[in-house]
Amino acid sequence: MLHIALNMLIIKSEPNVSDKKRSEPNISDKKEKNYSSVVVTLATRSFDTQPDQYTGSAEVKRKNPKPKRTFKSEKEFLEFTLKYQQVIAERDSAISVRDKLESLCRELQRQNKILMDECKRVSTEGQSLRLDMSTKFQDAIKVGVKFSVFITTYLCLQFLLDHMLKVKLKHLADQYALTEQQYTQKLKQKSLELQIADIKVQQHEGKLVHEQSQIKLYAEQVSELLATEKNLRLQLAADGEKFQQFQEALTKSNEVFETFKKEIKKMEKTVNEFKKENAFLKSKCDKSDVTLIELVEEREYLKKQLEKTKNQKEKLESLCRSLQAERKQTPSAENSLEPVQD
Repeated sequence: MLHIALNMLIIKSEPNVSDKKRSEPNISDKKEKNYSSVVVTLATRSFDTQPDQYTGSAEVKRKNPKPKRTFKSEKEFLEFTLKYQQVIAERDSAISVRDKLESLCRELQRQNKILMDECKRVSTEGQSLRLDMSTKFQDAIKVGVKFSVFITTYLCLQFLLDHMLKVKLKHLADQYALTEQQYTQKLKQKSLELQIADIKVQQHEGKLVHEQSQIKLYAEQVSELLATEKNLRLQLAADGEKFQQFQEALTKSNEVFETFKKEIKKMEKTVNEFKKENAFLKSKCDKSDVTLIELVEEREYLKKQLEKTKNQKEKLESLCRSLQAERKQTPSAENSLEPVQD
């Protein structure tokens, strides 16, 4: 469509020489002499106002003066004037076409700038949405899909602009095809990784159910121990030693919990650093397609790191819950032992 518009502008700007020839009136001999003198003066003025490529030749002619051209007939003089007018008309049409092309280029540059601003705006929105990936993982995937669609549209627009300017058309098309294939392969890999993660989550849920059944068994054992207070009085000394060992285990578990907290904080710091690096790389998105591919790869790497930290966090939370459950059970055991000591 852009090529058609340019051709229409060039066709409109070209002068119709045949119409000029038809519209020229027949001039008498006296008027032809006056007209010839006027044409000569106009020719000298127009050559003075030509671009630099004509001024150089004019200065050489002034330094080396030659005798004026004499026309053998009026017909030859008229042909000369017509050719001169045709050259001037072509020059004017070329200047007008150049002005129109410059205005068109400015408009295209303005549209390109608008698209780049839109790209930056969408990238900042995507960055703010990725901050909530821990609680809104599915929404982040949708945002990633929208971002990839925006990238494809931006590449198509860049392809059209390069096609209009006739610069690096084939290279950009091949590069876009390669990036699209790489992106589809990465999406397939991510889907497989998500399936593996779901299987692991199901396994952990099965383990949690098994642990809950064990907790119920422990509760039944505690009730049986309460029913057999007389037997516990005989084993009071042994139970006291076991209670001390249990307290030592609790202190050790608290220390382990604190170390896990420190590791979580370290992982959060690393995640923040990765996010800063991701934002820095996204600021360079408008420079080249190569940096764009690197940003996509860095983004996928950050997703892997976030998934790893999320899995570690879930493991730590499950361990904390189990430790809290054990701590809740120990006061009940202590309360059951206090009346025995009395």
